[in-house]
Amino acid sequence: MAGFFRGASADQVKHNNADQKLINKLTKEGRFPAHFSKKVDMAKVSMDVMRPWITQKITDLLGFEDDIVVGLCLAQLEEKKEAGDKGVDPKSLQVNLTGFMERKAAPFCSELWKYLLQAQESPVGVPQEIHRQEEE
Repeated sequence: MAGFFRGASADQVKHNNADQKLINKLTKEGRFPAHFSKKVDMAKVSMDVMRPWITQKITDLLGFEDDIVVGLCLAQLEEKKEAGDKGVDPKSLQVNLTGFMERKAAPFCSELWKYLLQAQESPVGVPQEIHRQEEE
C-alpha cells in the first residue's frame, strides 16, 4: 500500500474549524466593529483593574452573576497573556461569549475592546474612563 495516506488532507483540516468559519462569515458581513482590527498587547493591560469591571459589566448585562461566563471571558484574555502570545482575538471572544450572552455579547465585546486599547496606551495599564470612574 505504498503511497496511501490515511487521515485528513490539509484542505479538510483547514476548513474544519466551525468558529473560524463563523468569524469569517461575520467579518464579510461587516458585523464586527472597525476597532476589532487593532491588536491589544495584554502584557500592557492591568487585569487587576479590568477583572472587576468585566465581572460587573457581565453581571449587569445578564441580570445575574454568572461565574462561568466571567471565567470564560477572563480565561481567554489571561491565557494569551500567560502564554506570551500578544494577540487576543476579539472576534473569537465575541463568538465564544455569544452562546451565553446572546445579543449582549457584541456590545460588551466592543466596549471591552475599546477599554483594552485605551489600557495598553496608558502608562499604568488602566483605561482612562475606568480611571475617571474610580476617582469619582
